[in-house]
Amino acid sequence: MRVTFGTKYNQMANNQSTLAQKLSDTNAKIASGLKIQQPYQDSSIFNQNLKLQYDETTLGQNIDVAKSAHTATLNTDQALSDISKSMDDFKTKLLYAANEVHTPTSRQALANDLQSIRNHIINVANTSIGGEFIFGGSKVDERPFDDDGTYRGNNQELKALLGSKNEVPFNITGQDLFLSSDDDKARKITTNMPLFNQRLLHPATMDSDNQTAEPKEVFIKEGDALRDLIGDKDTNTTNNGKEYFYIRGVRSDGSAFKEKFGLDLDYNNKTSATKVRDLLDRIGKAFGNTNLSQAVEVKLNAWGEIEIKDLQNGSSSLDFHMISSNKDVDNVDNLEKLGANIKVYSMQNITPTHTLGILKGVNSKYDNRLVSLPNVFINKDNSMPGRLTKLADVVSSDTRYIKITGTSPNTDDGKINPAPLGGEKKAPLIVDVKGATVGDLTDEIQKYFGGKVEVEIDEGTINIFDKNVKSSTKDSVQGPFDGEHGLSVEMESLDKNMKQVAGFSPPLGASYVEGGFRLNGSSLDANIAQNIAGTSKLATEDSKLVDVTTGSLNGKTYNMLLHDHNGVRVNASLHFSDQGTFLELPAKEGEDARDRGAPLLIPLFNPKDAPPAVTVTKANDITYRQLMDAMSIALNYSNLSPQDLQNAEITSRPTQANKVAYENLLKDSARNIEVSLDTDGKMHIKDLSRSTTRMRFNISDSDENDFSEKARKANSAMLRLNANSALTIDDPKINFFKGLDEAIEAVKKGIYRAGSLNKSNYSDDLENRGIQNSIALIDHLSDHVEKIIAKNGAHSKSFESAIQRQEMVKTQVSAIKGETIGADIAKTYNDFSNLSNNYNAVLAATNRVNQLSLVDYLR
Repeated sequence: MRVTFGTKYNQMANNQSTLAQKLSDTNAKIASGLKIQQPYQDSSIFNQNLKLQYDETTLGQNIDVAKSAHTATLNTDQALSDISKSMDDFKTKLLYAANEVHTPTSRQALANDLQSIRNHIINVANTSIGGEFIFGGSKVDERPFDDDGTYRGNNQELKALLGSKNEVPFNITGQDLFLSSDDDKARKITTNMPLFNQRLLHPATMDSDNQTAEPKEVFIKEGDALRDLIGDKDTNTTNNGKEYFYIRGVRSDGSAFKEKFGLDLDYNNKTSATKVRDLLDRIGKAFGNTNLSQAVEVKLNAWGEIEIKDLQNGSSSLDFHMISSNKDVDNVDNLEKLGANIKVYSMQNITPTHTLGILKGVNSKYDNRLVSLPNVFINKDNSMPGRLTKLADVVSSDTRYIKITGTSPNTDDGKINPAPLGGEKKAPLIVDVKGATVGDLTDEIQKYFGGKVEVEIDEGTINIFDKNVKSSTKDSVQGPFDGEHGLSVEMESLDKNMKQVAGFSPPLGASYVEGGFRLNGSSLDANIAQNIAGTSKLATEDSKLVDVTTGSLNGKTYNMLLHDHNGVRVNASLHFSDQGTFLELPAKEGEDARDRGAPLLIPLFNPKDAPPAVTVTKANDITYRQLMDAMSIALNYSNLSPQDLQNAEITSRPTQANKVAYENLLKDSARNIEVSLDTDGKMHIKDLSRSTTRMRFNISDSDENDFSEKARKANSAMLRLNANSALTIDDPKINFFKGLDEAIEAVKKGIYRAGSLNKSNYSDDLENRGIQNSIALIDHLSDHVEKIIAKNGAHSKSFESAIQRQEMVKTQVSAIKGETIGADIAKTYNDFSNLSNNYNAVLAATNRVNQLSLVDYLR
């Protein structure tokens, strides 16, 4: 092929253009420091650079988020440190208050200091940073705590996203800090009736060696004889028989139990006597202690009270109730009828229910002048009555008359009087309840018995003194009054037709679960938290009853003694079986086409059935929501029409119409009554139409007081909503501000230990654990705060590590990115120099060619 000048020219022009472009690209690399300026220049470099740039940006964002979250943990740490210091100050002042040397004025001053610390902690709990509350969970825009300690926040964690699927929490919620639980803590409970050595308290009656000694209040000790705890009517230690103990409670795993046993009081030699320690060991055995393993620790504290500690951590189930008597019965309801001595070991101010129809007077062990009626008269508002209290306010609403019978007091010479009361006709005393006062009743009793009899009411109990009883060893004006006595008394409650009714309440503390919910304005409140068995987790509406009670509800009947929304007395019951669960209500007047004596049986339908399916829920499938629904229907009884109730009943098989009728009953009841579980897991009944409710409510097992061998061995569930239970000293579950408030109240009122005001004050103070026990609680709360500080510190360290790690990775990514997209400046300069020389050479050659003429070619 012939190479022409044009071809040569085009080749030089192309080389010049190529070198110029390469020179320009190299110059751009030097100027920008990048290998490429546009994606098309090298797609692999561009793609890799794009990915690295994304990683770098993401890491930068993560670092910013981590720094922000880390700052939040530092703010939280400062608040928690403030709370921790405040708790130290609180405990210091509480320890000072525990010394029983204070006057009411100094105690009030200490209580004010404690209140200030408590208020400061509330303020810290409401700390806001940048307009956001740090302890409110995800509700950062709302003040989390009210002044009374009510929590308005939630338990939602706030999390920082530090990478794909890498969320790290950075907040501490108020629920976590103040309302959570510690699974490494054990429940500890105590009775609140201080136990005294009766031999030292009544030496003239019980101690043959020291009958002239001054009575002394000395707390019972574990090594003392059981006789010293129970007491005796004489100095003879060999004529007493046994004391029978009736125990009810709940073990750590949530299983309920009953136990009855007798222990000997007699002894010839004190070293061989049954000791109080023997009683404590038998209590431990009832809870599951064996020779090889221990389920609980049972001991007496320094104030003669029984303390029981769960040896399994994390459970809030443990509970205990005990009474004892000189009578052995299969049903403790019979103790009052027999006039037995009943000793109680714990007592709360639970409104007693009227369960007794007949009472027999109990003779005092230490004073033969005294006969007491073994019941308690309590006002409808759960307060102690006085002489001017209406008699109708302290007996059941269907009690119209009180019948009194008995035997005569002694004659003036101290001898037993054989003359019958009421004259030759032996006529009983009948007191009309209508219009009468408690004072009228005691006056009528005094007139009826005659002689030198004095009748008084003390702490709700009627005491009758026969002043003609003498001392067998001393002048009659001095004690001990241990001479013969013939006085006895029996009291019976009657309705308007003179038929016996349950009109009286049992002795305070004698009943376990047969007490009414506490009246609180428009509400009724229970006192037992519903915890999932063996844990500190609270039950919810969807929890099954057997999840809390364990055992089986099949075949159980629970009686509901109540006054409904309009104050109408209603006796209702719940029947649990494998065929279904039914609410029994009394038939209402005005219904037709049915037997007047047959009660209404309302089935508890399964709410999860999808139509057309209709079933009645079996015993062990009943939930708390269904229980509360049944309670609301019973409490709304007088507002429901007979036909609406009858429509919900089933004849042979349940139908959709029956279920619709049942749901309508719930809707009607919901207009007047709200039944729920509160934040502490306790049952709460709210009257939606009255500021002071007329409702009263109690629910208890129909076999609750059955201590027969069969009942004790049955593996049955025990539903407890409200109980005369032991007091809680400590528990895995905490309510921070409630604990502080109780400690402050104890200081203010001088409640140094549980039950220290028993003799003078029947009120909520009976449930206060006292100053000494509050110290143990404060230790737990302080320990909990330290755990939360450690948890927050772990969050903070996580973010510190995350920041360091992300910054390191970001540096590495930046380096790799630089190697990937960044130009090698030295090499690029060298390339630029070579290209520049080549380009100049091309330009020079081209210039010379361009200067050639035809003459040059001809030469």
